[in-house]
Amino acid sequence: MNQAHSDNYIAPPGSVLRDARLGAGKSVEQVAEALNLLTTHVEALECNDYSRFNSPMFARGYIRSYARHFGLDEAPLLKDSERICRRDEEQAQQRRPKGSTQAPIQARLSVAALVALIIWGVSYLLFGGEPKPRLDVSLMEERYVPLQELRSRSLLGESLLQVPSTVSEVELSPELLSHPASVCLDAVQTVWLELRDADGTVQFRGQLEAGQSQSLDVKGPVQLALAYWPAVRIQYNQQDVALDGLAESNAIRVQIGEL
Repeated sequence: MNQAHSDNYIAPPGSVLRDARLGAGKSVEQVAEALNLLTTHVEALECNDYSRFNSPMFARGYIRSYARHFGLDEAPLLKDSERICRRDEEQAQQRRPKGSTQAPIQARLSVAALVALIIWGVSYLLFGGEPKPRLDVSLMEERYVPLQELRSRSLLGESLLQVPSTVSEVELSPELLSHPASVCLDAVQTVWLELRDADGTVQFRGQLEAGQSQSLDVKGPVQLALAYWPAVRIQYNQQDVALDGLAESNAIRVQIGEL
């Protein structure tokens, strides 16, 4: 790196930065990559064109990084950049037409119109739009041995999710009509589970590790068996499914659908 320290630079900040880059034998692309910037940003800094940045604050930050990268004194560069920003702002104000003072009023009217449109849209969805289906979660007849009796067994998930052949399938509630369903399962802890669609077909059976997710597009309503329901966050058609207080046992089987 070049070590150049000065309380004042004769040239504008952009020229000082460009000379430092050329003196180090670096290209615009190399500097952009080193500073994690766009090449257009590097070019704008070297041309003292701060209008390409969202605010002068961003330009100041980039100038500081550029100067430090080449061992330059950043203070005079920042001071000169502020002077250039003030000059450009004054020139821009002089170029604005006299009627531009009405712009803030027009902006406030536009914001008010946008807010009114949002309120109308929300009111339409709440009172005049299609009603959102109500989520139904019901506990199904238990057909698994209690969880505490399975903890000593090596294959907890397989034992819990195994359906005895002597038990007949439980029919879906008649008030739950078949419908497309999107089910999202997020495992907070490692857990075994089984998910069946409206036809009773197993769509997923096995173990989800902590941090894993499983998304399924199925025919609802669905039957979901869980070895330990607190270990899973469930969403059904983008609605959260709450199992709190539904059963005393942590190992449960529920039916989830829309009314």
